[in-house]
Amino acid sequence: MFKDYVFPKYEKRRVMRSQMEGFGDPALKSFSLLDSSALMKAELKDGMFEDEFISSFLNAAKVLAAAGREAVDRPGMYVMYYHSYAIPVLFLTRHCMELAIKRAIRKCGREPKRDHSLSGLWSSLLSEFSGQRGREDRRVIKNMGAFVRSIADIDDNGISLRYPRDKTGELTQDRPLFVNNEEVVSHLEKFVNQLELIDFDLIGKDDG
Repeated sequence: MFKDYVFPKYEKRRVMRSQMEGFGDPALKSFSLLDSSALMKAELKDGMFEDEFISSFLNAAKVLAAAGREAVDRPGMYVMYYHSYAIPVLFLTRHCMELAIKRAIRKCGREPKRDHSLSGLWSSLLSEFSGQRGREDRRVIKNMGAFVRSIADIDDNGISLRYPRDKTGELTQDRPLFVNNEEVVSHLEKFVNQLELIDFDLIGKDDG
């Protein structure tokens, strides 16, 4: 079946553990806690899990974007690799945006639709504040909407950055596109922060 053999014996304890031997465990530095929210009280978990997922995807995108720039930063030349940093950066960005928008919709007191359309979720969130927008609100919403559209044009439903082909067999990213990963992540961070600044007390009020 195989031309050669490279995969080692799998010893789960070397890869994952349900618990460590306290903070003095010498192996502790080799392991990352999957999520700290699991250690919290039951009544706090829902919101903390959502926040932790969003911040985790955001932080991973920032780290990967920086690694991508460092990898191609060579004096006097432009380096192109067979692998892409932009695909996973954009995937993490798109998913983080979806989670952040859904969190904002929940804070409005409504459960988001069970789909993954970034543009649809964004429209759904904006519908909650149709009558409470000042001039600066409209300016920021316009800019945020432009960012949403840019990411949605690449992958609106969470499929096109996960797989090289869609259900019809068409290539999902068959186009030339140069991506400034660090600018993408910078806008992502501000997008998440802006959603956290929504005044949810305005829900249910009209602008009169």
